[in-house]
Amino acid sequence: ACLPYIYARKIKELGRRVGLDPALIDVVDIVHLAHGSRFKAETPSTDEISDVNKKLMAILGIGLGRLKWVDPAPVTSVQIIQKALIVGGGIAGMISALGIADHGFQVDLVEKEEVLGGNLNWLQRTLEGNLTKTLLKETMLKVERHPLIRVHTGSSVAGSYGQVGRFYTTIEHKGKDALTVEHGVTILATGGTEATTTSYGYGTDKAIITQKELEQKLGDKTLKPNILGSVVMIQCVDSREEPRNYCSRICCAGALKHALYLKEQNPEIAIYILYRDIMTYGFTETYYTQARKAGVIFIPYHVSEKPQVITIDGSVQVIAFEPIIGQKIRIDADLVVLATGIVSALSKDLTEAFGITMDQDGFFEEAEYKWRPVDSLKDGVFSCGLTHSPRNITESIATAEAASQRALRILSYEQMPAGKVVAEIRHSLCSLCEQCIDACPYGARILDLDLEKVLVNVAMCQGCGSCATVCPNSAAVLAGFSDRQMLDVIDFALE
Repeated sequence: ACLPYIYARKIKELGRRVGLDPALIDVVDIVHLAHGSRFKAETPSTDEISDVNKKLMAILGIGLGRLKWVDPAPVTSVQIIQKALIVGGGIAGMISALGIADHGFQVDLVEKEEVLGGNLNWLQRTLEGNLTKTLLKETMLKVERHPLIRVHTGSSVAGSYGQVGRFYTTIEHKGKDALTVEHGVTILATGGTEATTTSYGYGTDKAIITQKELEQKLGDKTLKPNILGSVVMIQCVDSREEPRNYCSRICCAGALKHALYLKEQNPEIAIYILYRDIMTYGFTETYYTQARKAGVIFIPYHVSEKPQVITIDGSVQVIAFEPIIGQKIRIDADLVVLATGIVSALSKDLTEAFGITMDQDGFFEEAEYKWRPVDSLKDGVFSCGLTHSPRNITESIATAEAASQRALRILSYEQMPAGKVVAEIRHSLCSLCEQCIDACPYGARILDLDLEKVLVNVAMCQGCGSCATVCPNSAAVLAGFSDRQMLDVIDFALE
């Protein structure tokens, strides 16, 4: 099922390189027909062979029917500004900036804080024990010394307009005049933050903290593991239920990291992890095993019977149901650590500026989760890191490298052909109702008041057909999908 999707684009691109018009090339799938035919006997009968041949001719006929009435007019080209804009200076933003700049293209890197680094500025170590400060220092040094990367710290995006290959974005600097930059692609790497909470008594006692605060306290030495007697970690705080009904994926790894570190510093600490499900995917499962061997106690709980955190005479206690013994237990805790999950830092203003959408959880909505996972519906805009979805450092770097490669696919050309399958307008039938403008998910249509016409930006149009489905007058049509083409396709299919 994947072969036509993959190879149709490659074959058309190959045809374009040798001078053929991709619009005059169609790819039909006969692989499934050949492999899907299972004759009952080793020697198929004449009727079986005839049936397969009829299906084969029908498939070829459908392809010919599509090509019969194709307009061979040349495809419009789009001039490419061979520069990139990256919003967000965390590890994902810096890696994507280096990935583009190392190929010889100029990059503007915008960071709202006064320093680069994002979450790596407070993270101390990874689950594997690697120090994040080393990665941060090395990456920042490369970015700041790179001749093709222009860093804008203490800055934010005020607005942007344009299309793939030609964007114009205004950057506001604190205490400076606004700056407008031209760029051909945009990568959003705004990151994410630890979610806030008021659950489990957070904010009422200094012994109730979050996983981020624990990381910071261990890093600046304000919390000494040797004075702790017991620590209770509660997972999935306000997560996997409304209004934040998703798993942040890295909270369990963070709890394991801190539990193993505390046990390493003070083996006598009693550590309890209260969880709904332990998310230790891939090789992180080994650290779950290590934690159990080190004496960390894991107690599951159900969302209908959550743990309780109470304060009595200045001491914190946690009450939880222990399913093995079938009764509630009470734990005196020197420290209660809450895993509150991650929320996206992608703002509504930024999504509106670049014409992209957020998913139901507030993260970047990709064009296709399987084939174009870092692309947005708007061509030329990509995302990486926590902007895309909750993920660890290694995964954030992987998405940053993917986003930079997708951006280079555009930046490597001085000009690119616009899509051949684009929507057209029969102006004589158009009533200017603007329904097609509202329906277009790519913002490719505008109403020109001077011309009194709806115009299509061919560089932004992706040929999805949304406009054609809502047009009450059949004024919006897709090039390559005319009525006579489709009727010929139907005729061949029914022969």
